[in-house]
Amino acid sequence: MDARTTGRFVALKRKTLGITQEQLAGELGITGKAVSKWETGRCLPDSSIMEPLCERLGVTLSELLNGHDIESDRESALSEEVVRQALNTVEQLQREKRVLVGVLIIMLGFVTLTVGQSVADPSTSETMDFLGGFLVGMSIVEMLVGIFVTIRNLVNPS
Repeated sequence: MDARTTGRFVALKRKTLGITQEQLAGELGITGKAVSKWETGRCLPDSSIMEPLCERLGVTLSELLNGHDIESDRESALSEEVVRQALNTVEQLQREKRVLVGVLIIMLGFVTLTVGQSVADPSTSETMDFLGGFLVGMSIVEMLVGIFVTIRNLVNPS
């Protein structure tokens, strides 16, 4: 899978259909700059956009990623299934990463809470008491953000 080869293939198929980068982008709900980046080989389409892109260009996922038409139906079906499984695995890993980030934010909130409680002591100075209170407040925000991120990615995997 080479971004430049895939990009040239996207450009070829798009031009064969007689549509502009902007038209293709509009149909896929993305920017024309994104299509330009694909066609110049600077990046590959996002996994969430690959299937709609393939449908619009009239190609299979395997053909898109290989950057050429696949002749054999059997070869096409096998490689299509492998590519779909790989994309599903990548999406699952991305989801798990987002959940892990949420959990790490919650843990950071607990650490900040602990530091804030140890610093907050009105008997030392007003500045330290203020700093401690500020850190306790920040810890609450961090934990709420972490809970939101974690739950959002557990409930809505897309």
